[in-house]
Amino acid sequence: MTEPSSSFDPRRCTLTAPSDLTYLPMIQGFVREYASAAGFPPRDQTRLDLLMEEAVTNVVHGAFADDEHASFDVLCERVPAGMQITIHDDGLPYDPSLTPEYDPGAELAQQTGAGLGSFLMQQIADRVEFHNLGSHGKETVFVRYLESESVTGAPPAAEAPLGEPEPVPRAERVELEFGPLRPTQAIEVCRCIYDAYRYTYVNEHMYYPDRVVALNQSGDMISAVATTSEGEVAGHAALVFPEETREIADLAIVATKARFRGQSIARRLGEYLSKEALARGLAGMYIEEVTVHTFTQQFSHRLGFGDCGFLLAYSPATMAFKGIAEETGARRSVIVAFKYLKPPAPILVHAPARHRDMIARIYESLGAPATFADAGETVVATGIPSASVLHATVNTSRAVATIHIPVYGRDLERRLHDEMYRLRREDVKVMDVFLNLGSPGTDVVTTALEDAGFVFTGLLPGGPSGDWLVLQYYNGVVVDYDGIKVEAEFTGSLLDYIRANDPHAG
Repeated sequence: MTEPSSSFDPRRCTLTAPSDLTYLPMIQGFVREYASAAGFPPRDQTRLDLLMEEAVTNVVHGAFADDEHASFDVLCERVPAGMQITIHDDGLPYDPSLTPEYDPGAELAQQTGAGLGSFLMQQIADRVEFHNLGSHGKETVFVRYLESESVTGAPPAAEAPLGEPEPVPRAERVELEFGPLRPTQAIEVCRCIYDAYRYTYVNEHMYYPDRVVALNQSGDMISAVATTSEGEVAGHAALVFPEETREIADLAIVATKARFRGQSIARRLGEYLSKEALARGLAGMYIEEVTVHTFTQQFSHRLGFGDCGFLLAYSPATMAFKGIAEETGARRSVIVAFKYLKPPAPILVHAPARHRDMIARIYESLGAPATFADAGETVVATGIPSASVLHATVNTSRAVATIHIPVYGRDLERRLHDEMYRLRREDVKVMDVFLNLGSPGTDVVTTALEDAGFVFTGLLPGGPSGDWLVLQYYNGVVVDYDGIKVEAEFTGSLLDYIRANDPHAG
């Protein structure tokens, strides 16, 4: 018997099929059987049949010529509380921005059917992503979650108070135990999130107990809870790992029930998870601080985090969740703060000359030794690949796109133009681009992005794999700079710098 390789994953199955619609039923059966094994009911399996019909037809008719002998791959794998289907091919490049937009509300006489397939795929899958991989082809990724109970049926309640609560004297504090989440506590965590945020929290997984358990079991999230002697969950916080690397983690989903406020639960959970992150060998942690008040900024600064950037217009003032709330008011911004868990190694940074002074100040405030590559020290023309690699994901609840560009190619300007056109058409409000500061050419690419309307908003250390320069594009959104509340003097100077370089600022 052949021994499985170290990369073998028993939850992942791949089917290679000829580019011929004759094999569509076989592909549908493959996906349907995997979905059945993953726990999806027959009704969902039927929907996946339709999803595969649309997706496979797009590949067969769009990626290859009729007389071309070619094949493509269909990959099924488990994700927390669901499954992911990836269709990969090495056929003709595809620009999703050219797909006609389907309007289901249009008059019947005006309906042409153009764009209906893409519309149906968006309706069936919980998440749809398209990745152009340059010389490695392209792939479309679909994620479908299992149906599960949520806490969204809870009755409406008063808004949780903002700002720092009055400290509770130690003698009056409730005795609490701090430790990892037990699966039976997941429903209590969801209720804690609801108690603290109602339906405004941006991560909708936190309203579904099954997803909370699955995320912890997969290792994508490490939850810590504060539990009373009666077993009630008084607070929650978690380490959440970005998709790109497991070198750093986001200290996130920090929530304390209103009646337990003032007992330093958030700080104690943060300290617990800082030790957990260090024990796991992480290089550092980052946190997103709200700007409608300075309480979370004070909390993170006490834990040793230093502010390093902004994600402006990050989310609607009120998040829409399952039709319960609608967006109102200006979009809210967050401050990104970082904390090294190990002494950082010296960093060589490829940054645009115009922002070097501010970037140097950010690194200095974090205690990181950084030096800058000489201006124009980029890869020579013969060393630039022909095709760029872009990874774009869209958070539909926040209407924000996140774009990572690991490879800069000669086609980057056209690829970015096409991607921006597609995202604008999908009414994405904000586009966040992350560029690796350790990659030669980042200085040149930054200048090109700023010429296209992007704004430099800071950086995010990323561990040994490299640090990220952050740029944002606002699609019809005016950042409410005056509504941003900042505690630290340096953070205020960074915000002033960003505002001065934003051509759309008042």
